[in-house]
Amino acid sequence: MGEPIGELTAGVRHHVYESFVARGHPPTLQEIADRAEAPAQEVVRALVHLEGGRALILSPARDRVLVAPPFSAIPTPFWVETADGSWWGNCAWESLGIAALVKQDAVIRTSAGAHGRPLEIRVADAEVADSGAVMHVPVPAARWWDDVRFTCANILFFAADRDVHEWSARHDIPAGSTLDLQQAWSLAQDWFSGRLERDWKRLSPTEAAESFRKAGLEGPFWKLG
Repeated sequence: MGEPIGELTAGVRHHVYESFVARGHPPTLQEIADRAEAPAQEVVRALVHLEGGRALILSPARDRVLVAPPFSAIPTPFWVETADGSWWGNCAWESLGIAALVKQDAVIRTSAGAHGRPLEIRVADAEVADSGAVMHVPVPAARWWDDVRFTCANILFFAADRDVHEWSARHDIPAGSTLDLQQAWSLAQDWFSGRLERDWKRLSPTEAAESFRKAGLEGPFWKLG
């Protein structure tokens, strides 16, 4: 009899996050199996369970972790640097989430709208520096998981609010909600700061709604459904 799926899943998820933080990339399937002292097929079962719970995204063959929010194993336009490590973030929000998770001063290197001039977003002493930059979220919260790759790819930083509408028209992507950096940082802390803990749990719908409200994000766009 293998390890109960709940216990194995918690250990697998924790190992994935530890590896991202320490090495900048996820463990291999064999490394996870060795650490868990479990057969590879049970590890795959645990990984699929995690993906079903939206805690990870796997390769199509389900043999490799591609995303453990806020970390990406695939190159992205968000490079996050601290004194102890560097990582790709999945989007603007999740790049701030890396700084919140590792609890270190950080520099996020990206570009405005993923096509404009270079931008640097800085976090120091657990606060984000207010440079006038903004974060744009084009997809309403209730539809994020309709196509999570599209959603995440389009959560971007811009140098100023006025740039969002020009970008939206240029790329035929709807203008959604624009957040200042303080609002974005508030969300990053609420959604990502505890993910390195073994007993981490996703925010409940009530907790997520409270996180939005605390950041001043209300109205139909931010309703989770």
